[in-house]
Amino acid sequence: MRAAKLAQSREVMLRIVGGTEVAEGGYRDCALVGQQNANGTLSWFCSGALIHPRIVLTAGHCMDPGHGDIPNLVALSCVDMNRLTDAELVKAKTCVRHPSYGQGLGHDISVIVLRDEAKTPPVARASTSELTASPKTTLVGFGNSDVLSTRGFGRKREVSVDIGFLRGRTPDGQLDGPEHQLGFASELEYTAGGEGYDSCNGDSGGPSYVGAGSTYKLAGLTSRGFDDAHDPCGDGGVYTRVDVHASFIQQVAAQYGVSI
Repeated sequence: MRAAKLAQSREVMLRIVGGTEVAEGGYRDCALVGQQNANGTLSWFCSGALIHPRIVLTAGHCMDPGHGDIPNLVALSCVDMNRLTDAELVKAKTCVRHPSYGQGLGHDISVIVLRDEAKTPPVARASTSELTASPKTTLVGFGNSDVLSTRGFGRKREVSVDIGFLRGRTPDGQLDGPEHQLGFASELEYTAGGEGYDSCNGDSGGPSYVGAGSTYKLAGLTSRGFDDAHDPCGDGGVYTRVDVHASFIQQVAAQYGVSI
């Protein structure tokens, strides 16, 4: 049942409720992810994070050939999809989804390799110890902004929330109960948010940052809501750990001549 929910997560298009609009110039590495269609029109449907001038990370379910969604364009250094005049638009060379995506829970991650190097500064990735030591995370994305997920897509927003269940930080290390109730794989994912502060539809693949010294680093990517959520958004969500997917990211990048 939980595996089926993950497979359906693209239908729900999960995964900033209770947050604020990002000011111009904020979180420039947080990307709009979408397509440039054959007729030249643009279709945006997910968020992402630039970690190298030629590499953007997004959710695995944001690449869905069955629905015609194959990311081929990202917009960087923008805060609104309707104001892209000063944004950096970069075409994608390819998008590679984790080979284990859809085989149970976890691995909800895709690597977008850009055709050209982005001029926007990339974000550094958080280490396992930096993630484990962080009590809170800042969620950023272009998704919907109400708990019923009916409006707001296309405007970059942010919200700071508590990190919930995170392997390596829970004193007794026993997460079987929360995993079963909420529907997540603790060796690959962590939970965050709730009580009206959350990511939402269209934030999928967007960054979950943690503080590291005087700056922020990328710790995770928005994946989906909880199995027991009452509303589509607002009750908390599941985030794909970037640290445990380092080998996959490096392998894909290397295949296209990019060293990370």
